Amino acid sequence: MSYTNRWHLQGSAGHAYSGEEARHLLRHRWDWASQETWFENDTGERLAVVTNGQRAKVTLRGRSGELDEHLVDPRGAGCSGGYVMSTGQVDSYDDRDTVTFDAAGHAVAHLIEHGVWPPNVTVERGRVNDRGW
Repeated sequence: MSYTNRWHLQGSAGHAYSGEEARHLLRHRWDWASQETWFENDTGERLAVVTNGQRAKVTLRGRSGELDEHLVDPRGAGCSGGYVMSTGQVDSYDDRDTVTFDAAGHAVAHLIEHGVWPPNVTVERGRVNDRGW
């Protein structure tokens, strides 16, 4: 069975990204100093990635916008900063609530290609916090 849900940059339905294209886009956006990327699909789900270059916060928000999933690093210890949002706000996150940038790219590519997270990532489900992340 092939997965056919199309993912595109939020607000721009013109180009549907393959998983590898999305992974490369994340890398290029970092190179271009764009640290926050939002994808959306045909069913209204939104996928957000914000990075500081080393780690990334990856969140999938469902159609209702109320429940989300985000990738976690169960072994993550400490806190990392430098996550620049599109509004200019600079955030810090517990390392447990982020994954390495490479793991984020892999997970995003897999989700876009298959409609599910890869088996080698840990996902936590819950309500969106007050920042929308």
